[in-house]
Amino acid sequence: MAEREVEVIGVQDGQLSLRLLGGPCSGCEGGCAGRCNLFATTDAGEFVLAGAGVDDARPGQRYRLAIDDEALRRAAWLGYGRALLGLLLGALAGYAVGAAWPVARDGLTLAGLLAGTFLAARASKRHLPAPRLLPAAGATPNPCKSDCP
Repeated sequence: MAEREVEVIGVQDGQLSLRLLGGPCSGCEGGCAGRCNLFATTDAGEFVLAGAGVDDARPGQRYRLAIDDEALRRAAWLGYGRALLGLLLGALAGYAVGAAWPVARDGLTLAGLLAGTFLAARASKRHLPAPRLLPAAGATPNPCKSDCP
């Protein structure tokens, strides 16, 4: 499971603005040491989490962002697996079309390979896993709801 410690810096319209604390994520089996874009921040250094379901979050509270291993595997398949399938299927389609024109077979195979890879990679970019917001280690829930200052 990939995890990052975060601190709430703002709550607005069902979105949490979070500051990432500490170093790169920990516990990820992928081994990227935080070089991935799962916890990418805005230019202002904030991580925005929409629909977090934490109504009582207040600025200054600490949480953990977590993505389970199954979601990471699914995202890897959607990113790399689909691109590989697009490469193979596009090359096969280009080769099949090129069978009618033997002179241009190599060019059509290359064009199919590139088109299939591009289309599959473009379709798979939307599928980043959404992190879950969990209590920070040793944290207690906020005892006051909306009636606190």
